[in-house]
Amino acid sequence: MNGIYLDLLRREIEDQVVNRYIDEICIKQKLLQIVLGKQALFVSLYSELPAVYLSKRVKIGFDKLEKFTNAISSSRIERLEQPDFMPVLKIVVERKRAANRVCAQLIISLYREAPNFIIKTTRTKKNLYSRYIEKKPKRSILDVLPQELEQVYKKQPSKFLACLLKEFEGLDKNLAGELTPIRIVRLQKILECGKVRPRMVSVSPFKLSLFADEYLKDYDSLNLLFGDGVKQFLEAKTKESIAVRKASMIRNIERQLVRLQQKALSNEEIESYRIKGELILVNLTKIKKGAQHTCVRNPYDNKEIVITLDPQITAQANAQHCFLKYKKLKRGLPKIQERIKRLEQEITEIEDGFVKPSDLVKTQRGKDKKGEPFHTFELTSGAHVYAGKHARSNQELTFAFARPNDYFFHIRSYEGAHVILRAKIPRGQRPNSKDVNDAASIAAYFSKAKKQKNVPVSYTQRKYLKKNRKGKPGSVILMREDVVFVNPKLPE
Repeated sequence: MNGIYLDLLRREIEDQVVNRYIDEICIKQKLLQIVLGKQALFVSLYSELPAVYLSKRVKIGFDKLEKFTNAISSSRIERLEQPDFMPVLKIVVERKRAANRVCAQLIISLYREAPNFIIKTTRTKKNLYSRYIEKKPKRSILDVLPQELEQVYKKQPSKFLACLLKEFEGLDKNLAGELTPIRIVRLQKILECGKVRPRMVSVSPFKLSLFADEYLKDYDSLNLLFGDGVKQFLEAKTKESIAVRKASMIRNIERQLVRLQQKALSNEEIESYRIKGELILVNLTKIKKGAQHTCVRNPYDNKEIVITLDPQITAQANAQHCFLKYKKLKRGLPKIQERIKRLEQEITEIEDGFVKPSDLVKTQRGKDKKGEPFHTFELTSGAHVYAGKHARSNQELTFAFARPNDYFFHIRSYEGAHVILRAKIPRGQRPNSKDVNDAASIAAYFSKAKKQKNVPVSYTQRKYLKKNRKGKPGSVILMREDVVFVNPKLPE
């Protein structure tokens, strides 16, 4: 959304937004929702489609932004501001606290390089994303005379687009590319009266126009266009994600197929191991001790065959190895063939669309769940136990996540996960023996001593640990420790 479109949209929705109270601020991926009762001001922070529009509130799928909601909830919107056709919308709000009146600004920055949302008060400034762009305004398109641009257009038509983008505020490449001196006059009239009938040219990439003769659909207002456009854009983005995910899944399955097809020897190749074993036994007297290979005649095709031998073992043992290899390959071939058939069927199902989109698209929530850095368990007492997944996870769990009074557990004399017990107990008290035993059992389970019984597990409070600078990543030194003997297991 360039600054000119934003100015026109601001004038469309201003009367419906001013004096409304903000209930909360929610987000779903990069779509922000400023809730105003049954309606909401939506902010698309996708770089492909930065936009603002007013529509019905959506409850499903959005997560509440606590730090932004707490700073701004119950505030009344006083006015909307947009400086000099810049793609920046400032929502000025005020909230009464006791006898005081607190003012703040919600700044919606729609620069394609880094769309962002900011809450600014007299004391604090909260950015949704770290990168925030600020620019100085250029000339207003309303101040230009048609004669001035007519001269540039006639002398250097190839540089007309670059001239517009460099000199005037509120334009982007799409809008500037459509403009001629005559259309600029039309655009000035549109900006003066504020009425427009925009046209959606394409969805992905998103493109709208005020002058296009060929388009998908025209709308009565920019607000309706952006509301419909963002919806269609997100649907197209989901389809693209599904297509990419499908292609990735098919590539992974095809790699598995290649490996399985390499393992799936033909019946003739499998039979050759049995024949080699039989030929070794028939020619035992001819095979010298420590020989690396032997050349014998194959009675099945009456040809000479060279058999590779292991010089470290006897000829009988070499024959036995051939028979074992033959049995293993013979037994495994049907399973490999069945697996190949199943994988080929999976590819067909993915290509034909029988796989649900929910299985293909990784939602933001799904990513977070899969990407949890620790194993997490809740004990019957309400205490929580966290176990590291690998060396880096152990390091983060113990030295970044754990609190000084949490309890640290680790198997003795074996490699294993770091385990942290966060018990619900008053400060200064020790956790009960059941919680200690459960946490120790988890530490033993996630260790190299998993299959043993009655193994020792060391434990101490986190504040009595320090990093082992000379050891491997994740190794620690216990300045105090207790030991408990447990069987490796997970809580029920």
